[in-house]
Amino acid sequence: MAELEFALVDETSFEEIPAPARPGAGCQTCDYWERLDGKRDAAESEAARNLKRSRLMAGARLAGAYGMLAFRTDAAGDRVAAGWAQFGPISAYPRAQSIRERYPELPDSPAPWVITCLQVPSDVPDREAVASALLQATCDELDRRGITAVEVYPEGGATSWEPSPGPVSIYEAGGFDRAADDERFPVMRLELGGAAEIGWGDLLSHTAPPDEGDDWPLPLPKGPREEDLFRLPEKPKRPNPFGED
Repeated sequence: MAELEFALVDETSFEEIPAPARPGAGCQTCDYWERLDGKRDAAESEAARNLKRSRLMAGARLAGAYGMLAFRTDAAGDRVAAGWAQFGPISAYPRAQSIRERYPELPDSPAPWVITCLQVPSDVPDREAVASALLQATCDELDRRGITAVEVYPEGGATSWEPSPGPVSIYEAGGFDRAADDERFPVMRLELGGAAEIGWGDLLSHTAPPDEGDDWPLPLPKGPREEDLFRLPEKPKRPNPFGED
């Protein structure tokens, strides 16, 4: 396998997210996980792209963006995106919340972050190996943030790339356990060490302007709160996220 580089998505690399396996889908406009009525189909509008970009960057002020890219060097010597992973606190993804509510046996603590998407284009050499390396890099990043549990909700069997989370087999190879052994919609879960290189108690103070003059204190900007990153959200009544059974 060619050497890979990994980087959190930013305002520029957002445009380099590769097309997913599902025909007609587009990662730059997909809101499937962010809304219970969301769509995977590409809705090519600037408004949709800007909204998706802002969602992925929503956690940047606290700890980092909600996505990671894998890059490789192609035959022409160009750096190209070889894979994409989307993740975040479960509070950021209503569909993930609704899926999780179907499995009361899942532990409430520690509250998980979720990997909603793991995609590697079919023309990338060593596709499975690239996906496994990207998954490991993603889990390492979450561990660095002090996250102690990660869950994934794959669909459609062990080998399918079309659903956005990718094949179950990639997670099994990465050490994830089947926390809910549903034949069609299993829940994969991994406990992390929670290395916590990030000092959560200091993060908000790092966003404050200098304490000078009468302009401070100012209200903190709207966005994710620290407590949202480590707790399960409330459980309102929701429709079946998989559609009608």
